[in-house]
Amino acid sequence: MNMAIRLTVVKKSRRLTLMGWLLVMFTCVVLFFVWMVTIHDFLAVNKPIKSNIVVIEGYIYDSILDSIAASGLKQDSLLFVCAGLPVEKGFICSGYSNFAIYNADILKYKGLDSLRVIPAPAENSYTERTFITALAVKEKLESMGYTSGKINVVCCGTHARRSWLVYRKTLKPNWKVGVISYPDSYYRGAWWHSSEGARAVVYEMFAYLYCAIFFHPQNHV
Repeated sequence: MNMAIRLTVVKKSRRLTLMGWLLVMFTCVVLFFVWMVTIHDFLAVNKPIKSNIVVIEGYIYDSILDSIAASGLKQDSLLFVCAGLPVEKGFICSGYSNFAIYNADILKYKGLDSLRVIPAPAENSYTERTFITALAVKEKLESMGYTSGKINVVCCGTHARRSWLVYRKTLKPNWKVGVISYPDSYYRGAWWHSSEGARAVVYEMFAYLYCAIFFHPQNHV
């Protein structure tokens, strides 16, 4: 009787041919190209809803505030809530301690009635900053008697998709949230033509995936 102990076994396996490898590589190149040309528009989503309340994120450009003020002068039914975190640099010279207050003052300077411009400054935070500002907006609206309804969040560029998601998670189920995205400063063509564009797209892509999978507001309240 053969009592030999086998430590290996021979198995048949199927491997890709040269043509198979070429097809796999071609498919990967096509998918990568599709990702490159679609990822920016996916992140910089623009889906406003019909609402009289406009929430303005803190980190937007003065040129965007100009556009917001112009639309506010044409539609006197709009209420503007300015969100924002503390100013981390330039406070001594500017005199502004929070971007929410700064943006609110800019809108008032542009001609909007002070009763229609509501600052909602958030406390400083080094994590979940968008959630902190969304929570401050919610608390400000509730203090004014608004406990449910519809709002549009004004964002800048590729941050829009993540902000939209965080605001929806934070304000549900009482609020329906839309998003208005203005072009970012680097966007003069393909995002991969500038280092700023590449950083913004890649960073926001992973940040959005994190928020979609792991972020839950109840874990941070």
